[in-house]
Amino acid sequence: MVWDTCEAHFDPLRINFFLPWHRMHLMSFERLVRNITAAAQFTMPYWNYTDPDHRALPSQFRLPDDPLWKPLFRSDRNPGVNDGRAIDQAGEAPLGLNAMMSPVYADTFDGDAGFCANLDNAPHSAVHVDVGTRERGMGAVSWAANDPIFWLHHCNIDRIWASWNRAGGRNPADAAYLGQVFTFVDEAGRPLRQRVGDVVDTAALGHGYDRYLDRSPGSVPFPRASGLRFITHAASRELVGPAILGAGPTIVQLAADGSQYLGRVRAASAAGRPFYLRVAGVRITRQPGVSYEVHLDPPLAALPDRTSPSYVGTINVFGAIVHGAHPGPGPAPYTHPRNYSFVITDVVRDLLRAGRLAQPPSVVLVPTGTLRPGAAPTVDNISLVSS
Repeated sequence: MVWDTCEAHFDPLRINFFLPWHRMHLMSFERLVRNITAAAQFTMPYWNYTDPDHRALPSQFRLPDDPLWKPLFRSDRNPGVNDGRAIDQAGEAPLGLNAMMSPVYADTFDGDAGFCANLDNAPHSAVHVDVGTRERGMGAVSWAANDPIFWLHHCNIDRIWASWNRAGGRNPADAAYLGQVFTFVDEAGRPLRQRVGDVVDTAALGHGYDRYLDRSPGSVPFPRASGLRFITHAASRELVGPAILGAGPTIVQLAADGSQYLGRVRAASAAGRPFYLRVAGVRITRQPGVSYEVHLDPPLAALPDRTSPSYVGTINVFGAIVHGAHPGPGPAPYTHPRNYSFVITDVVRDLLRAGRLAQPPSVVLVPTGTLRPGAAPTVDNISLVSS
């Protein structure tokens, strides 16, 4: 009843349950800890890697010979992590909070992929692949919770969700979302069925944090109504066939809709309207073993990196792997594509000031390492849009 019910990891069609499912998971674990330890006041701590000064793995998790803390140590972490290096320096992905800039929870299908999906990408998946290996570490869905840091990581993800709600973000209110039931266990290990609608309100749960995060400057204002409208795409690429993300940089040339491309982009930027880069229809059938950095209109004379003005964000594919540990005929295929979006208002403004974006731009996707043989993620569409 409990096994493999986090469809967000394997079926992006159900990505909107990523956050409530993990909140239930944390609450169940917290109850079990209280019962086993008889510490009735125990509350799950969070790892505050959203603070750049706290991006090293907490010291208690790095002491293999300590009589008290050694159960928290795991050897299957990436090089440097157990030495106390900041995980975003030891690993491959940055820990930005671009997701907090999203004004809607769910995918709009013409612009914003939604706070939930964007948070799943970063910092959620980024932390997983930065901390642990993709074999039997935090970087593999099937093994991630074997590392005790998993729980502190997900407690911080829950805190980010609570912060977004506290700032004004609205969760879905439809019956299909609120009425979804998942089964976990109570403090005695007995099945406990919970509705999503019973866990989305932290105040009603008596569930809170000592401090919350603010949205960063440039965040898209929350809509007064439930929807968010987007103008005609400033530039997009409806690919005839999917673009294959290979072992080297993949260049996707966008095309303008009409002859007034630059005028529309300049006018939208001058009016202070937000811009997004939407990467849609990402399909992954095998774990590629890499993430992909996304760049908007970089000079093609040299390979761009995360310090480049063109850098938009990183696509982290932690959840793409489909494990076969469940008994039965085999794992379900990764059938539905995943969508990503990045709020890039400041990037567009800075590129315009630098004289770039004069023509419909290219988007370059750069792998962070060596692509695994037989893995070939594909992308259906990339669009530069403004609301």
